[in-house]
Amino acid sequence: MNKGKRIWIALFLVLTLMLILSGCSGLPKTGKLNISIDPNPIPYSSEDVTLYFAMSISESNGVGVSIISLTFADYDQEEQLIGTQVLDASEFFEWFGANYISAFSMVRNDSITSGTFNYTTIIVAGVDDNNNPIEATGRIDYLPQ
Repeated sequence: MNKGKRIWIALFLVLTLMLILSGCSGLPKTGKLNISIDPNPIPYSSEDVTLYFAMSISESNGVGVSIISLTFADYDQEEQLIGTQVLDASEFFEWFGANYISAFSMVRNDSITSGTFNYTTIIVAGVDDNNNPIEATGRIDYLPQ
């Protein structure tokens, strides 16, 4: 085979491979939510069980998310569920000032609660801009002083 023909064959193979791999960018991204609590664990004393903390919910995968609900589930020292609170989208808006988290952004709320829980689980549910259901889970631990 002459040199010119080999170059054309190699060029054809490279272009074919590039065409095939360019289609592999694949499925649209899915939003990813993260929950952070500051401080965590939250210290408290037996005289004052008013607890102050900040909760941040962020998106970290480049796809915005519309929030549907935020659920708090409180557990006692025996790890028994003692109560839940569910915020819908409008209540989430009241707490955070938005119920949509843009790509790579965050919402934050400075919160106050009271009680003598062992821990609280937090579940935030939403739908991303590509109509994928999204859910993130976090946990607040309480530290008696």
